[in-house]
Amino acid sequence: MTAIIQAVKESIRFDFFQRVQLICADFDRSLVLLLAASIFAPFYFSMIIVVGIALMTMVNCKKRVRAFEAPYTKFLFLFLIITFFVAAIYDNYIGMAYSILIYAVVSCALYIRSIMTRSIFNQAMDLICVGSIISLFVALYQKASSFASAPDYRPVSVFTNTNYYGMIIEFVVLIALYRIYTNSELSAFYFAVIGLNFIGLYLTASFSSFTAMFSAVTLMLLLKKKNKVAMIFILSVGILVALLTVFPQLIPRGAEAIDHTFSQRLSIWTASVKGIEQHPFFGRGAMAYQMIYQQFSGYKTYHCHNIILDILLNFGVTGLAAIGIYVGVQAKLLLLRFRNHIFMDMNILMTAAAAAVFVHGLTDVTILWIQTGALFALIYSSTGIGSDYIDKNVRAPSLLPDYSGDPVAALYLKN
Repeated sequence: MTAIIQAVKESIRFDFFQRVQLICADFDRSLVLLLAASIFAPFYFSMIIVVGIALMTMVNCKKRVRAFEAPYTKFLFLFLIITFFVAAIYDNYIGMAYSILIYAVVSCALYIRSIMTRSIFNQAMDLICVGSIISLFVALYQKASSFASAPDYRPVSVFTNTNYYGMIIEFVVLIALYRIYTNSELSAFYFAVIGLNFIGLYLTASFSSFTAMFSAVTLMLLLKKKNKVAMIFILSVGILVALLTVFPQLIPRGAEAIDHTFSQRLSIWTASVKGIEQHPFFGRGAMAYQMIYQQFSGYKTYHCHNIILDILLNFGVTGLAAIGIYVGVQAKLLLLRFRNHIFMDMNILMTAAAAAVFVHGLTDVTILWIQTGALFALIYSSTGIGSDYIDKNVRAPSLLPDYSGDPVAALYLKN
């Protein structure tokens, strides 16, 4: 009789814990999907969700420990704390606010990385594809309603800047391409998403977004070993560029916009270099360009329009080195995932998205915004899937090479 009672208790306890796990899994899924949906709403929705997830992570010990066990997290947070106080020293209140917001975005990114699963990730990517269609309709309405009075108007859709919309399109095209290879049954839908977002890209008339999208898609196809498709894509883009050269009136902003944009960038970069020379070691905190452009007669804008110059002006050589170390660690982890064949398609998506950020970053810093940053964080969260294998069986990332330990056999995990 005692044995029967004990068995019933164990069964009830197992059922209870199983239900708790299901509730937690549904909660995590809901948070991720809510974050994905908020990207395609006015930016303050994304800000509320990101800050909410960050606060939840900070106050919950179990979630905090799980999220912050990722390599070099303490190093990254120490850097962010320093940037806050550097901004405070120079009365850079916008920079102080941005340091807090970046801290929140990083905390949110680490949390969703810690709870991410293949099912949640793919569901979030599909929701983003749907959201991009809605944002295109908003952009089309904006263009149509303003065409009579301002034919050169570049729609922003639900984003505050056309170039932010352009970067979102870059990511969406990569996501749709990823889903074509991982969910071929709905490939027609994903091709439609790509085609519709090309229309959005044309409406933005963003040369930086076009270049970044072309580079990232080409890289993604080559990493997938789709060499013929990559060649067709490159030739198609080449033909398009040739047509635009012969018929410049087809360029949304006109050919003269290229010269105008370049002259603006030159003014911004010249002022940025002079600002960097004043405080080369620690900078003046985030968004420092707004503090120096008048002093050096630079073009009025928010940032340096070059990701390297922006880091140097904001955080100095020390900040560039710190960010370089952290990015290097993440690159090493990604390389280990490639070598061990852990969710290869997700790794390729992450690599292509990082390439898009870098290429676009040569002429703009659109990644430093809540909606673009949140979408990149969602893509980055894929590196948390299967990361336990890396943490337990592969060398932990280090600044110096470690040749101790036995070689690890490859683990194949399908997307």
